[in-house]
Amino acid sequence: MSMKMKLTLGAAVLALGAWFYATPYLAVRGMQQALDARDAAKLSGYVDYPALRNSLKEAVAPKSVLELNQSKDKNPLAAMGAAIADAVIAPVVDAMVTPESLALMMRGVRPKPGLPQGGTDEPAAGGGGAASTEPRAGVDTAMGYEDIDRFVVTVKQKEKPEQSLGLVFKRDGWLGWKLSAVRLPE
Repeated sequence: MSMKMKLTLGAAVLALGAWFYATPYLAVRGMQQALDARDAAKLSGYVDYPALRNSLKEAVAPKSVLELNQSKDKNPLAAMGAAIADAVIAPVVDAMVTPESLALMMRGVRPKPGLPQGGTDEPAAGGGGAASTEPRAGVDTAMGYEDIDRFVVTVKQKEKPEQSLGLVFKRDGWLGWKLSAVRLPE
């Protein structure tokens, strides 16, 4: 094999590795573009809704409900309590897992249960013109790999840096990434 061939092959492997490393950053950028364009269909391609709902149920549910779920095999009343708690929590989580709520989370705002469907007082994803950059003006964002299959975007408002929100992306296939969990501030 000639030296030119080795260099070409080495450059190709290096470029492929760099692209593989950059895929979650590209997914976050694509998700942000979908939010800015208010393109719910494109945004849905970046979200694993069942995993995200489960993550939010665990984050929203009080610890007593989680303990009820663990003890429901031993106590039939605990099973009934867990079912009632799940019936109360499920609609709250469903209201939180919307494109509008995701837009708020990308700006570092913790979505409130019962957000109106279809809008808030603020523009959900920055409609256009100057408004599209304004929602991210007061937000600090950090992102990086936590594991080879887990990428976390930490978003916090500059006024409330202690209330950081973690958006957890998990690998979907070899090159895809989907938002699958949210770490709410405690």
